[in-house]
Amino acid sequence: MMRLTKSEMEIMTVLWEADHPLSRTEILENSKEKSWKDSSIHILLNSMLEKGAVEVAGFEKMGSHYGRTYAPALSESQYAAQQIKSMSSYKKSQGQAMRCIFSALLDDSNVDDETLRDLEKMLRDRRTKNK
Repeated sequence: MMRLTKSEMEIMTVLWEADHPLSRTEILENSKEKSWKDSSIHILLNSMLEKGAVEVAGFEKMGSHYGRTYAPALSESQYAAQQIKSMSSYKKSQGQAMRCIFSALLDDSNVDDETLRDLEKMLRDRRTKNK
């Protein structure tokens, strides 16, 4: 099970928001409110590579040398689901845990009608798929 640090999550957020793989320089440029030093980017990215959170998407010419570009190895929703599934209460009773999670999320946030319609559609599609 993959656990990302606060600094690694900040980098993941930048990568998730990007529409293409990013170089280290681009990650630094897009990390507006980071809790880590610029000089730590190499260590953080290597740790994220080892954990399987990011992957090398290619190489980009930077002056006289080439640098790696990085892309997320999983989507934000895949990571969130992975974290929920790792909870011991989820493992014991998936149905009950799922009800509690959805209830808490719906109670604690300002969910707009469009989001509710999307959720209802997902549930209808899931029910149809399971028949």
